Amino acid sequence: MCDRPMLPKQPVYGINDWYVAYGNNSAKSIKEQTAAMSELVTSTNNKAFSVIDDGWQVADDFSRANDKFSDMKQVADDIKKLGMKAGLWTRPLIAKKSESLTLLAPKIAGRANTDEIILDPTIPENLARVKHNISLYKQWGYDLVKHDYSTYDIFGKWGFRMTDTFTQLGWKFNDQSKTNAEIINTLYQTIKDSAGKMSVIGCNTISHLSAGMFDINRIGDDTSGKEWARTKKMGVNTLGFRLPQHQTFYAADGDCVGLTKDVPWEKNKQWMQLLAESGSPLFISAQLDFLGTEQKNAIKLAFAQAATVQPTGEPLDWLTNQWPSKWKLNNRVV
Repeated sequence: MCDRPMLPKQPVYGINDWYVAYGNNSAKSIKEQTAAMSELVTSTNNKAFSVIDDGWQVADDFSRANDKFSDMKQVADDIKKLGMKAGLWTRPLIAKKSESLTLLAPKIAGRANTDEIILDPTIPENLARVKHNISLYKQWGYDLVKHDYSTYDIFGKWGFRMTDTFTQLGWKFNDQSKTNAEIINTLYQTIKDSAGKMSVIGCNTISHLSAGMFDINRIGDDTSGKEWARTKKMGVNTLGFRLPQHQTFYAADGDCVGLTKDVPWEKNKQWMQLLAESGSPLFISAQLDFLGTEQKNAIKLAFAQAATVQPTGEPLDWLTNQWPSKWKLNNRVV
């Protein structure tokens, strides 16, 4: 199904600040998160990632840090000094508010937000900007880049709204000689080539076009650090029905464990165990003042498991349960 998948050289795990900060982050909070969570990493052969999610950038310019972060190279250096690899989130098709209208995608329903102007991905100058930004993150010292929103920014719709059509009718990009698949493939190839040896997570990307392009791919919608029902729907369900693609197309990322006081610990503990023992990537967003001895011990175990190669998990009740609760993990039924 994919002759040459791009796969991580080692299992992928670590932390991501989104479900604890939701964009209200800073260089200080990233350093605090990384320092605390790095103490729970025991692997000496496979370092964990500390991924900075949305909130670090100037709103319309992903080549510049805002005042909360200032020096992104220094932030990456600080993460590495604490023993983790540095990762960074980006939205490649966001345009500057001062942008020439000739570089912009047409305004359509779902893409008319004046605070989120979108670049036309068929224009070479815009692809050059994507290349510049991804290359810049590499120069800053980041080991992983997570690019997001490109499918929404191209079509103006979320996947669950793509029912009878996947975009509004009656508009076109600048270059009309390419199909949608060719346009998306060119964007993906630009990101892949610019990333070099950086790991790449595709988020809000098209699965079959991501295969062979990105080593890690988010396979579902956002989980939550606020409500278990969303994590169950977007995480457990997604992993149950998309995990067969793991290590066949890419490393299949079921999204994070939002480890906060707002989500029942007993539920999150099971979700964390499932990610850690299924072979898929494990990312944890942890509210530090929520972590007691039990939580820290569970995280330490999950990190140790996720750092090593695991058999791909198998849902056993998927024919009768849309949120599989019976799994084969590490050759045992749980």
